[in-house]
Amino acid sequence: MNFVRYLLEGVRDPEKLFILGDHGTLSYAEIVHKVEVLTSVLIQQYGSMKKILLMADNTPFFIISYLSIIYSGNTAVLVETRISKTDLSEIIHTSSLSGALVQNKYCHYFEDSPIGIMNEAILKERGNKEFFLDLPPSQDDDIAVIIFTSGSTGTKKGVMLTHKNLIANTGSIISYLGLDETDRMCVALPFFYCYGASLLHTHLRAGGSIVLNQNPFLGSVIRDIDTYQCTGFAGVPSTFQILINKTQFLQQEFPRLKYFTQAGGQLPNRFIKIIIDHFPEKKFYVMYGATEATARLSYLPPELLATKMGSIGKGIPGVTLAVLNHDREAVKPSEIGEIVAKGDNIMKGYYNDPEGTDAVLKNGWLFTGDLATVDDDGFIYIVGRSKNIIKSGGYRVSPNEIENEILSLEKFKGCVVFGIPDEIMGEAVIAVIQATKTVNEDDLRREVLAHCTRRLPSYKVPKKIFFIDEFPLNSSNKTDLAALKEIIFSRNI
Repeated sequence: MNFVRYLLEGVRDPEKLFILGDHGTLSYAEIVHKVEVLTSVLIQQYGSMKKILLMADNTPFFIISYLSIIYSGNTAVLVETRISKTDLSEIIHTSSLSGALVQNKYCHYFEDSPIGIMNEAILKERGNKEFFLDLPPSQDDDIAVIIFTSGSTGTKKGVMLTHKNLIANTGSIISYLGLDETDRMCVALPFFYCYGASLLHTHLRAGGSIVLNQNPFLGSVIRDIDTYQCTGFAGVPSTFQILINKTQFLQQEFPRLKYFTQAGGQLPNRFIKIIIDHFPEKKFYVMYGATEATARLSYLPPELLATKMGSIGKGIPGVTLAVLNHDREAVKPSEIGEIVAKGDNIMKGYYNDPEGTDAVLKNGWLFTGDLATVDDDGFIYIVGRSKNIIKSGGYRVSPNEIENEILSLEKFKGCVVFGIPDEIMGEAVIAVIQATKTVNEDDLRREVLAHCTRRLPSYKVPKKIFFIDEFPLNSSNKTDLAALKEIIFSRNI
């Protein structure tokens, strides 16, 4: 089935508003009509089975364009709006694009581009279409979208997701979150990021609604959650850390809000505890996923947070997760191995990268590159990315463990730990800390070192500690580790 047909086939109330917020509103009926019209235009212009780039903020234009590209039997190639011209040029010249749909404010990126573009004016096309055009049926294995990984650990890769992948993951997420037509999500995550896209997918299919929040200052989500009576809010770790440290988030009640979801990296336990202590009546879902898995792989039921703090839970419906050692055997509790996953949500592969695909897809399993352990009940605990694990003095050191230990000192907003080459230890542990206020850095270093020395073995104690005002973030609002290392290395460490 075509993924867009799946999303919209069960529309119950055509006049209900799906999109709300300061950037415009659209009802289900208006979405259906606009998608029909633009789909017809795209088929006349490009036919089907082509790749069409989409570059836009979270706007009605993005949503209509995205759905129309996929519904027309073409592939939506999503690019981030903060992309460099060099990276964009690389994508254009290697992706065999037939065209592009581009928000007006980004058209200047394409001044010298060899591909033709359509801007927001395309939505002014008129037509009287009945939904579900007589299109050739999309095959489950057809590529619906290509999303580029955030690139925090290396070169960006184009992840090819099929109609089957998207349908499977959307249905699974709706199932474990229990979404229905009463749900309204405040969306602050970009749709070109798989986590953001999943919010669009699930609420369309469930018959709910979304509020588009594009204010760069996250404090505005507090207003939007209350103004539009949102029932859900989703964020990556930095989202919640910024809300806690820089806004009146913890002073709010949010009477209509039912739950929070968090993915996109590990939120330190300290901040999870702060949120659940301040909002005991609201559910907090810790989730884990990957672009290569469409979006979601696991979740921890909120009622288990207190007893399984730090765990990513178990596989979502339809997904099998395992933690395997080097011999491809399941690890025992406390042993470390790599998380692998199997399910209908696992990508078709990396675009134009068969070697990269073969490196992570093996015998039907996705090898995530994330290292983890399990407890006696089979719950999974991530210890770090395989590329980010620090090898110090012959030991494998988890940055997450040290970060959580340092952040147990409540005067710190955030912490990132990584390794640098060291002649004696192989790699030395480096900690970069964001303090809550201007203080004497030498005194803080001594306090952190004393705390870590008491709580950690010597090979896990940071060799050097740096302080930073703000962590650099990538387009998905995750900490940009490569950029952070550049900042620290520029200090002549």
